[in-house]
Amino acid sequence: MTDPGENQPAFEVRTTRLIGGSVESGWWRELSPSALEEVLVCINSSRQRKTDKERRDHLGFAMTKLQNGLGQRQQPSEGHEESFIDNVSHRAELEKAIASTDPEMFFDAVFDQPSQRLAVYGSLKPGGSNAAQMTGIKGDWLEGTVHGIVDQPGEYLEFTWDKSAPPVPVMVFSSPRLSEHFDRLDDFEGPDYIRTLVPVAIGGVIHVCNIYEGKRRKKNHA
Repeated sequence: MTDPGENQPAFEVRTTRLIGGSVESGWWRELSPSALEEVLVCINSSRQRKTDKERRDHLGFAMTKLQNGLGQRQQPSEGHEESFIDNVSHRAELEKAIASTDPEMFFDAVFDQPSQRLAVYGSLKPGGSNAAQMTGIKGDWLEGTVHGIVDQPGEYLEFTWDKSAPPVPVMVFSSPRLSEHFDRLDDFEGPDYIRTLVPVAIGGVIHVCNIYEGKRRKKNHA
C-alpha cells in the first residue's frame, strides 16, 4: 500500500553498481523496447495464472518472445563486437536454460536478478509512513524512473505501467536478500496490489525491477 503526501527527510542515495548480474550482464538490452515489453508482459501474466500448466504456457510465450526479439535485433556494425546471441556458447546456454524446469529462475538470470530489486513510489520509500517494512533488509537505495501512471482511486496511491505515459520518479531498493521478503511484502501490500516486472531507468540505464501495481486501475486500463 502506498500513501500520498508523506514527508521525506534527506537520505543518502547510493550510486554504486546494482547488486547481481548474469554471466553476460545486460546482454538482454539488445532487445528493442517493444520486444522487452512483450517479454515482461508474458512473464507478469504467467505469475497470475491459477494452474501450473497455465503458468508454464505463459512463460513459454515469454521465452518465444525473447528469442524472436533477439532474432530481430539490428546486426552489429562492422568493427563492433558480436552480439551475445551470435556467440555459439552463449546461444547453447540460452537454449539449455529455456528447456529448464525452473523458467522463473531462468528469467531472473536473463534480466540480471530482478528479484533483487524493488521500485517503490509511495509509503515504502525512505521517510514514508511504511518505510519500516524495508528497514530490516540490508541494501542500497537508488533513484530511477518508470513510465506509467500514479493516481489515487482509493485511500492509497496506485501505479499502472504504461510505456506511453510520462516517466514516474521511483526509488529502487537493491538487495541480494530481497527475494526472501517478497512473501511478507506481498501480504502487506494486500489484494489490491500485484507485484510485476517493469523496465526502470537508473542512471540512464534500463534495469528490470519488481514494482507493486494497483489492481483496480490496471484492470480498467487493460
